[in-house]
Amino acid sequence: MTKTGKRSGYDRFLNVLYIVCGGFAFIAYFSYFIKLLIWTEGKLSYVAAILAILVSGIPLFFKRIWERIIPEKVFFVLKNIFAWGMCFYMVTFCILCAYIFGTNSMQAHPEDLNRETVFVVYGAGLRGERPGSVLRKRLNKTAEYMEEVPGSVCIVTGGQGPDEVMPEAQAMKNYLVDEMGIDAERIYMDDVSKSTIENIKNALDIMEDEGISDYTMVSVSNAFHIPRIKLICSRLHCKSEFILAKDPNPYALFSALVREYMSYGKLLLLGTE
Repeated sequence: MTKTGKRSGYDRFLNVLYIVCGGFAFIAYFSYFIKLLIWTEGKLSYVAAILAILVSGIPLFFKRIWERIIPEKVFFVLKNIFAWGMCFYMVTFCILCAYIFGTNSMQAHPEDLNRETVFVVYGAGLRGERPGSVLRKRLNKTAEYMEEVPGSVCIVTGGQGPDEVMPEAQAMKNYLVDEMGIDAERIYMDDVSKSTIENIKNALDIMEDEGISDYTMVSVSNAFHIPRIKLICSRLHCKSEFILAKDPNPYALFSALVREYMSYGKLLLLGTE
């Protein structure tokens, strides 16, 4: 086969890689951006989503224009960088999903827990003064377990987001007391934390302050979130059991996984400090 033939075959392969992987990245972050229009997470999330859309979308949709104005050899190098970069994103995204859904099968059962148990519930978006659907699933599971484990307590965690009318922890406590019938005295609040790392650190501080640091810690969240909680707990050298609430609908789950990918990247770069 001639060098031209080899190059032509590679070009066809590269074009497929370019379209498939670039298209996947664009769809991922465009869906995340749409989710942000419904569930606001702050300016940094908007910036990250828009940058990712531009990085994946501009080369993908304006390829013909760049091909005409950029010298052929330079364009070939840039096309390789984009195609393989987007391939790296798609492959690592799939690996992360396999990790997430392959490491969260074990969870605590009510009969395995004693009264000296503290459930740590992780915040999520609100709908006005009420928890959103993802957060309600976490709270419903918590209430179910608290009824099965008399004497247990819980810590609801989550500060006030930029478009939220109150701290998530306050809305969570209101929901558990008013709608699920949980005694308010069994609920502690961390209403200042802004991230999963802060959720865990503040929960540990509350356990220490309230004299329940020897209680069994049980983290309650959705399946897509639990593996990152496990990783953070291991880095903070704290022990926790885990309970999996139901995951959201497929669209919300996909956008949540896109966000998880960025969160793991942040954790890898910045650690738990």
